[in-house]
Amino acid sequence: MNVVAKCPTCDAGLPLDAKEAPESIKCGGCGRELALAFSDALQHDSKVDACPVCRGSEFYLRKDFDPKMGLTVVIIGALISAGFYWFGEDLIAYSILALAVLVDLVVYGRLGDVTVCYRCHSEFRGKYQRTAPHFDLHTADLLEQEYERKIGRR
Repeated sequence: MNVVAKCPTCDAGLPLDAKEAPESIKCGGCGRELALAFSDALQHDSKVDACPVCRGSEFYLRKDFDPKMGLTVVIIGALISAGFYWFGEDLIAYSILALAVLVDLVVYGRLGDVTVCYRCHSEFRGKYQRTAPHFDLHTADLLEQEYERKIGRR
């Protein structure tokens, strides 16, 4: 299982392999030393049961999709489309916009899911069976605030 632990101080993503799980890791961004606690289930890629960073047990699923990449595809399509629209080629302009959105949706649909910790936003990728529910805003509000108070951000 691949884990991207999030530094509580600077939110830097720290990639780890759960099989070779260290007891601590130093953040390259801010230098903070993070103590980690990997469960046996995480190390054996059987399930995500506890976060090694914040020790939380509440997770959600989201698509393993970089929103910045999707937005980039749509913006490039919009800029090319605007050029054709400027020269009065409306049908081509709208077709390019539709194609950009279609490409974005096809890529989004083909991607797998990633499990994310509600508290510290650490990400878990592997072959384990996905059992976490999808994102719930109310749960996120409660758990993120609790974690931020615990680490001294609020």
